[in-house]
Amino acid sequence: MQNLSVEIINQLSDNYSYLIFNNNNSSSIVIDPAEAKKIINLLKQKNLNLYYIFITHHHNDHTSGVLNLVKEYPRVKIFSPSDLYSLSINKIADGNILTTSLNEFKILSTPGHTLDHIVLCDYDNNFLFVGDVLFRLGCGRIFEGTFEQMHNSLQKIFRLPDEMKVFCGHEYTLNNLNFLEHIFKNNIILEKTKNKILKDLNYKGRSIPFNLGEEKKCNPFLNQECEMGSEFKKKNKYSNSEFFRYLRERKDNF
Repeated sequence: MQNLSVEIINQLSDNYSYLIFNNNNSSSIVIDPAEAKKIINLLKQKNLNLYYIFITHHHNDHTSGVLNLVKEYPRVKIFSPSDLYSLSINKIADGNILTTSLNEFKILSTPGHTLDHIVLCDYDNNFLFVGDVLFRLGCGRIFEGTFEQMHNSLQKIFRLPDEMKVFCGHEYTLNNLNFLEHIFKNNIILEKTKNKILKDLNYKGRSIPFNLGEEKKCNPFLNQECEMGSEFKKKNKYSNSEFFRYLRERKDNF
């Protein structure tokens, strides 16, 4: 296992892209690039060469930087679950294990937000890149898939090790927190989580990455059996899938 670093790159208004590298060689990985210029400047600043681009899903705010990155780094290898412009790509799908010069990713198919959505699991380094499936205290909107698909995708993530460090595609945490405070009023766990989030935002200017094990305790989209979720679910006699649908529909109109 190499000692890897992940640099979080602000993109557009609230997107995140990620640069994975290590100080012992010049190779690097970029995930979900929306704005190439910021990424190219960072790569040059760190004297890194871009070897790989990974895409979690086809939405433009996760792919719009790819073409200009390819112009700057024409030998870069692109891994995507869907065709990308007219570029030559390596198509990735559920269960694929991809070994780069830095790490190994296992691909999990996670449809719901889009039908092609995947997440990238690096078990050796406990890195989990989830695109727009999971957010801190929330989950992605369902644009192409079904509620059942999205719920199943989140259950796949729920079953991953607690040690995973989660890197998501947007900074939506405060909005998600406000929504949960509206649904679960005066909840002690939510209050503690709020204090941690505000501390992160104050010190780092962002609320990610976050720990998957902690998220399982306080995100009812991810875990309908978490304490606040379980109480609400029993009171309203919801199944897990019914409760998930209730939350997602309420959040869509929040």
